[in-house]
Amino acid sequence: MFKPSGIIALTTDFQEDSFYIAEMKVAAYQVARDALIVDVTHAIPPQDVRHASWVLLRALESFPEGTVHVCVVDPGVGTDRKIVAVLIHGQVIIGPDNGLFDVVASRYPVRAVVDLNNEVYFGPRHSATFHGRDVMAPAAAHLVRGIPLESLGEALGEPLITPEKTAGLLAHRDGNVIEGEFILADSFGNMVTNIFAEDIPEEWNLRTIRIEFEGQKLTGLVSTYGDREPGEVVALLGSTGQLEVAIVQGDAAQKCGLRPGIPVKIVCE
Repeated sequence: MFKPSGIIALTTDFQEDSFYIAEMKVAAYQVARDALIVDVTHAIPPQDVRHASWVLLRALESFPEGTVHVCVVDPGVGTDRKIVAVLIHGQVIIGPDNGLFDVVASRYPVRAVVDLNNEVYFGPRHSATFHGRDVMAPAAAHLVRGIPLESLGEALGEPLITPEKTAGLLAHRDGNVIEGEFILADSFGNMVTNIFAEDIPEEWNLRTIRIEFEGQKLTGLVSTYGDREPGEVVALLGSTGQLEVAIVQGDAAQKCGLRPGIPVKIVCE
């Protein structure tokens, strides 16, 4: 059973100066005046569903149970793709079923999925190109007010993500090698990977493992960016518990030419 906390968290690719953000907030406030609306980010690269899916994982792990997330990165807006509400990790995520849920559903059990097709809980406007304002934000606000999740539409039984697709999202280990890839650059240019701390066996020595990518080889993980001199390329487990490659006081994405999808591996010898 979902018990709302009163928080609505917004993640979009609208960019920070977009009036669309205010329109979504007003649509939510018209239903739930007491809602606390928090901006996760509106700086997702336009239409970059994969980037948004990883940001959504971090949001899910940062917000308390009862949060309602609205994630609008929707290249197929107006098509027959579904808009769904997903109960996962004690929270509800509302968004288009276009791959946004792949990462969170590969990390946490999905408790319920509802197709948002009950127009009673839509907003008064009906644009074919702005479902964030007209469908998702009002539905989130109704949840905050205590409307049961199942009232928003039809329950869906099919899995959000197949085991085959899950295998392609996450890092995998083969003996003494962990293979993954870079998934996104943060605002400092640090390149985050899909290799998590728990992917690394406890018996491996973090000071001697080798991190390999794009012809470069780094020996050992540092604890903080300040462990090395400015300009040095380092690897470390960042605040999300994921392997990062960074340049001390620099931009690794730009200076090393790194981008999402480039392979990275850890080797223990």
